[in-house]
Amino acid sequence: MSPVEFWTVVLAGALALCAPIVIAGLGEIFLERTGGFNVGIEGMMLVGAVFGVLGAHVGGVWVGVLAGILAGLVLGLLMGIASAIAKADIVIVGIAIGLLGAGLSVFLFQALNPAGSTNQTVQTQPPLHLPLIEGIPVIGPGLAHAGTFFYLSLVLVVLSWLVLDHTRFGLRLRAVGDDESVARTRGISPTRFRLGAAVIAGGFAGLAGATVPLASIGTFSPGMTGGAGFVALAVVIIGRRTPFGLIAGALLFSFFNSLALLAQTQSLGLPVELFQALPYLATLVVLCVVSRRVWRRGRVVRRASTSPTPSPEPEGA
Repeated sequence: MSPVEFWTVVLAGALALCAPIVIAGLGEIFLERTGGFNVGIEGMMLVGAVFGVLGAHVGGVWVGVLAGILAGLVLGLLMGIASAIAKADIVIVGIAIGLLGAGLSVFLFQALNPAGSTNQTVQTQPPLHLPLIEGIPVIGPGLAHAGTFFYLSLVLVVLSWLVLDHTRFGLRLRAVGDDESVARTRGISPTRFRLGAAVIAGGFAGLAGATVPLASIGTFSPGMTGGAGFVALAVVIIGRRTPFGLIAGALLFSFFNSLALLAQTQSLGLPVELFQALPYLATLVVLCVVSRRVWRRGRVVRRASTSPTPSPEPEGA
């Protein structure tokens, strides 16, 4: 394989792998704008994956997508009720939702596929070919065959950006996260908006989970998301909680993940285990760098706000 062909395959794989991370991260951005934090994304994605396969088995791939979204909405509503209405700690609630989702996905898988039976295989995403951009060197083939879910994730990024930054709803979400007491004086209900953000986050997580089996595999297996939910949390922080920053972070992780997958079939001169660790190591390094910069910026702002203002000299001095 020539170097050009090698990097073409790596980039094509990165584009195909980033869609679930982007979609799950968008839901997390909505929740974090209200001051929340969802550590249960992984469990929500697993439930979305198993219901996505069930829905696709009944009515095709788009019914599977809808089933995954509905499953995520239910878990998001449960999280919102527990954290926003019952005032439980959202981190503990997220852990509980994550464990519930992981356990429920395995239970449904074993109930529908008893030991010794063959896993259900369903229809996957419809093919999407863009011949006009396929001729672009290196990146063209990947963009032309990235799949429907990749371009769906791009559409959702643009829509989320418009909603978050250019609508009254997005402005009120940010107001709740910045200072809920001020939001109340403006007639904004923090409880209602945090409940809504939790439901939105659950719907995005369910959709992200459904795209994992419906993208290419067509079947469910326990733990098949492979930690993508936790990666989405880190990528949201790397992307400064903005939709377009989220894409950059997701592509970074997916690039190294694609490289690790290709290393299993190609001799690259290094142990395969090293390449498998690269996606998570790269994410951790970038996360530390971004967190360090945010900490330094906050320290400078605090110093500037606490430094005494020099008194003006009297006239004629």
